[in-house]
Amino acid sequence: MDSGPGSYYIIDEENNIAIPSFVFAMFQGKFAIIAPALIAGAFAERVKFRGYCLFILLWSLLVYCPLCHMIWGGGRVSGDAIDLAGGTVIHIAAGTAGLVCAFMLGARRGYPQTAMHPNNLVLALLGAGLLWVGWFGFNSGSFVQSNLDTGRALAMTQIAAAAAALAWVLIESLHLKKATSLGMASGIIAGLVAITPAAGAVTTVGALALGAAGAAGAYAAIMLKNKLGYDDSLDVFGIHGVAGIIGAVGLMFFLRESPASWSEQMIHQLIGVALAIGVSAVVTTIIVLLVDKTIGLKLSDREQQAGMDHALHGEHGYGLLNLN
Repeated sequence: MDSGPGSYYIIDEENNIAIPSFVFAMFQGKFAIIAPALIAGAFAERVKFRGYCLFILLWSLLVYCPLCHMIWGGGRVSGDAIDLAGGTVIHIAAGTAGLVCAFMLGARRGYPQTAMHPNNLVLALLGAGLLWVGWFGFNSGSFVQSNLDTGRALAMTQIAAAAAALAWVLIESLHLKKATSLGMASGIIAGLVAITPAAGAVTTVGALALGAAGAAGAYAAIMLKNKLGYDDSLDVFGIHGVAGIIGAVGLMFFLRESPASWSEQMIHQLIGVALAIGVSAVVTTIIVLLVDKTIGLKLSDREQQAGMDHALHGEHGYGLLNLN
C-alpha cells in the first residue's frame, strides 16, 4: 500500500482499491489500543495509574510498533509469516509481556493464600460476548475490503470460538466434574485468539481444530500457572500467549491453499513467534525496570489494601451503602 503527499486515500494497487486514510488509521488504532490493554490483565490490581500510562506509551512505541513493521505486510524480518489480525504481533507479544510483568511485579496482596474471585461474573460474561462480536471486525476487517475472503474470515472466527467454548466446557466437566460460565468465557477468548492469525487461510476443519486446541492449550497453561504460583490475574499468557502460539503454528496443518514450500512457510511462522516472544520479553523487562525506578509502577501493600479506586483516584467503583 502507498499514499501520495497530501492524499486522503491509501492505494492498494494489488487489489485495485482505495482506502480512506482516516478509516485505515482508526482501524489499525484499535489493534494498537488492545495490545497494552491485554497486558494490563496480567498485573491487574497492583500498579500505579501514572506508571501504567508511561508503560503503555513506551511499550506501544518500543514493542508493538516495531513488531508491526517486522512481521505484518511484508515486514522487514518475518514478512512472509501468516498473521491476519495479530495472533503473533498482538496476542503472543502481549501474552509474553504479561508473563514478564507478572513475575517482575510479584503477586497481589494476599495471593495465593486468599482466593481472588471475579469482581462481577455477570459483567465478565457480558464482556466476553462483546469481544466475540467485536472480533468479527478485527479478523474480517483485516482484509480491508468486502469479498469472499472477508466472509471466510468471519465464518472461521465464529466456528473456532464456538468449538473452543465447547472444548473448555467438556474439559472442565471431565477435570472438575462441573462446567463454569467463566470457563466457557475463557474458552471463547482462547478460540478467538487461536483463529486470529489463521482466519483467512484455514479450512472449516482447521477452524474447529484450532479453536479446540487453543482452548485445551490455554486450560493446560492455566493449570501449570496454578502449580507454579505466579499471579497472572486474568491468565493473559495462558489464554492469549499460548493460544496465540497454537494458532500461529497450528494453522500450517490446515491451510486451504498449499504454500510453495510447506517447510519454508513453517520456518516463517516459527520466526514470527520467536520474534514476538523475544522482542516483547527483552524490551518489556527494560521498560518495567525503567518505569518502576523513575516514577514507580507497583502499588504498595497499603495502597492495595485501601483499594486502587480510593488510593489512586479518590473514588469507589461501586457506590454501595453499608447498612450494618
